[in-house]
Amino acid sequence: MKKVFFIIAAIFFLGSQSSLCEELTILTENLPPLNYMDKGVLVGPSVEIVRAIQKKIGSQEPIQVYPWSRAYKMAEKEKNVVLFGMTYTKIRQDKFKWVGPLAIKRDILVAKQDSGITIESLEDAKKVKSIGILLDDTRGRLLASHGFTNLEPVSDEQLNAKKLALGRIDLWAYKIPGLRTVCDLAGVDHKQFKEVYHLREIELMIAFSKMTPDAIVEKWQNAFNELTADGTILQIQKKWNMKLEDDPFPEISD
Repeated sequence: MKKVFFIIAAIFFLGSQSSLCEELTILTENLPPLNYMDKGVLVGPSVEIVRAIQKKIGSQEPIQVYPWSRAYKMAEKEKNVVLFGMTYTKIRQDKFKWVGPLAIKRDILVAKQDSGITIESLEDAKKVKSIGILLDDTRGRLLASHGFTNLEPVSDEQLNAKKLALGRIDLWAYKIPGLRTVCDLAGVDHKQFKEVYHLREIELMIAFSKMTPDAIVEKWQNAFNELTADGTILQIQKKWNMKLEDDPFPEISD
């Protein structure tokens, strides 16, 4: 009887160890200031936090940069896919497994300073000719859920910055932090834009595909919690606030 017990225990142990050793596909997008390409190198505080987690747990998988729409579909449909930073919403809650949060953001509507556009409600925003959004992004989904039919999706937020500057769209659904940085990367002066409406405040997380073993997700969350407790994550956040004029973590006081 004892022999059978030890055999079963060994099988369970090896199975759990196997699940922890499964290779992950780790994805992010080019979305400053939290994770973005700088002269061909992936940088940003979210990248640094994820790599700190990887170091703590012994994960050596590379972080790959994909367009958001493609990365999101992979995380939805494939096994062992990690995607950061994803906005945590009720609609997405049961589609993924979650670790974090990495950051807090404010989703906003942006217009040109000289546009004369005033938005006091979502109904006002429905009346403009066009609103630039990112393809398959949560801001576009939010607006679509409220009945918006004037949305123009693109594959990169830098295109929206350029289109708004040129007057090819009336509004841009974007976020703080990030507005100044993405404008700088697009070669557009952010000072010509203004926030005209606050949509919501929400958390950015590390999302795991549903087919990722719970043991892996738990291991990542435990590492995140430990890095939070020992001050590592706060140190990273303060470092990037000092480094970038577009503070990634405006809620943190020195």
